[in-house]
Amino acid sequence: AVVSTQSTGERAALVEAPWDNTNFYLALLGFVAFLFTFLTIMPHIMVHYSATVANLNLLAADVYSAIVGYFVFSVHFSPLYLLSIILILSGVLVFIHQSHEHSSGAVVHPATDEDVEQSQSLVEEPK
Repeated sequence: AVVSTQSTGERAALVEAPWDNTNFYLALLGFVAFLFTFLTIMPHIMVHYSATVANLNLLAADVYSAIVGYFVFSVHFSPLYLLSIILILSGVLVFIHQSHEHSSGAVVHPATDEDVEQSQSLVEEPK
């Protein structure tokens, strides 16, 4: 029942969309370009950094949208939303503090195929 309700709601929104407006197509094209770029870059971020960095960056985008919403569009947020922004920023600060605390100053590079083969050869028992 939930799926049919959602699809019916989306169908109504598609019917009411301003298909004769050029700005609508430009916004749709911009969304598709952004989504393509995001989904193309995200695997590289995961390989070179970590899932934690990717998730913190996505959460930080919520903070930027809240700042723009407040100053540009005069949107007033609920106290719970403001609390979530504070928690996000404190999570970013804790992550930065922990990563600086554990780093020895050496640059860590992703594992190469040779590194994986070498570690597998160390684990294998001699015959």
